[in-house]
Amino acid sequence: MVAAADHQAAQTALAGSLTEQLAPLWPLIQEDNLDATIPKYSLAVSALVQRYGQASAALAASYYEAARQSADVPGRFSVVPVSPADLETVTKGIGWATKGLWGDSPDTATARHLATATAERYVLNTGRMTIISAANADRKSYGWARVVEPGACSFCLLLATRGAVYRTEQSSEFRSHDHCRCHAQPIFDAVYEPSAEVRRAQQIYKQVKATAKGPAATRRAFRQALAG
Repeated sequence: MVAAADHQAAQTALAGSLTEQLAPLWPLIQEDNLDATIPKYSLAVSALVQRYGQASAALAASYYEAARQSADVPGRFSVVPVSPADLETVTKGIGWATKGLWGDSPDTATARHLATATAERYVLNTGRMTIISAANADRKSYGWARVVEPGACSFCLLLATRGAVYRTEQSSEFRSHDHCRCHAQPIFDAVYEPSAEVRRAQQIYKQVKATAKGPAATRRAFRQALAG
């Protein structure tokens, strides 16, 4: 199968390019005129989200079709790229990200960080959801699995311990966080073999779950075990 790491690297590079393009847009926001300038910034960010989101979806579609061919799956299947987040969605996200600019002590650094992370998430989610939607629609697919980056956080590793999310579950959710670089991998074999890092996380989760009392305690013990 086509290496999931290569697709992950391509999407990460795309996110890096997006971040570079976002940087010159920040001066559009004038802290003495937020009502008028935040919408202008949101509009400019939305244009980039559209462009880079389409690129993310195209990368994901090519990856899915190449992985399908590499796995010798019979028959033809055309991936339909998912549309990027629209202006309304981006505007809402930027509004949330820049809420720290309002008031007597604006937190510019945090607002800028959150705005960049929000745009990145919208773009990368377009590629992730393109793969997940294709896996759910493709009758020859068993589903998809979460691919974590090296040194992934406990949140991502915990989600990855689920292994393959099978098509019969009709799962269409991919949870992520700011600057998350996890991606979805289509599964074309009944037996899914996760990476060594995920297998280790699965073993740790199994161990802590056997002694922890309740989901919250299990998650806390899992984080502590990974840190140790």
